[in-house]
Amino acid sequence: MDNALLNRTIEFLLLPPGNFLMLLVLTIVWRKSRMWVCGLLAFGFLQILILSLPFVSTWLLNSLEQQYPPQTQLWQQQPLPQAIVVLGAGSNRDVPEYGGASTSLAGIERVRYAALLHRKTGLPILVSGGKPLPNTPSEAELMRDILQNEFQVPVRWLEAESHTTWQNAQFSDQMLSEAGIQSAWIVTQAWHMPRSLFAFQGRKVQYFPASASFGISIPWQDLHMNYIPQPTALLRSLIALHEWFGLAWYKLRSYLA
Repeated sequence: MDNALLNRTIEFLLLPPGNFLMLLVLTIVWRKSRMWVCGLLAFGFLQILILSLPFVSTWLLNSLEQQYPPQTQLWQQQPLPQAIVVLGAGSNRDVPEYGGASTSLAGIERVRYAALLHRKTGLPILVSGGKPLPNTPSEAELMRDILQNEFQVPVRWLEAESHTTWQNAQFSDQMLSEAGIQSAWIVTQAWHMPRSLFAFQGRKVQYFPASASFGISIPWQDLHMNYIPQPTALLRSLIALHEWFGLAWYKLRSYLA
């Protein structure tokens, strides 16, 4: 089992619905204890209910996004960095209207902002992201194609070997430092920025946040709907928990190293 698949498996077991399945297994093991069975099932149900509330998911995401608040007209800051790094965000392998695979919706948001930064500054772009499966285009290739063919923005570097944010940092930093780059923007979602910058810190190149997609909204979260469970809110909560668990793991591995 490769590292990427192992990471996804562990994440599945830690977060709903995977951890709920683990709780079901425990109820089978302790089926002779009615208190344990009822307690575990109640905990599993309660966690999904709480994470499905829009105000909970909003709070979880805001706790990430506000670590690096929005910066309007980022291109006006001085001094400017020397490059733009766009992190991979997964891929959609079946997009028939575009003739095959494409980057994810999150990836579209990243390349759009990177294109804007490039047009405002002329800085060169590095796209970073490996292949999710053998014999498929890498995330970096998909982002490059969109930038060059749809936004008419050139891509100078292609890092297509990484499978995690940590590897994004490791491999991108090597390419940029070898090219003589000393500073760069990191383009990713605001909720992904804390984990990304932690992975990129302390390397040869100095990195700065260029966050996109603040305040992800969901339908029907006004007034009383903010306190009614919704599947979209559950998805947002899981995104936030993925980032918090990932950040904790990165800090732990840095401490152990």
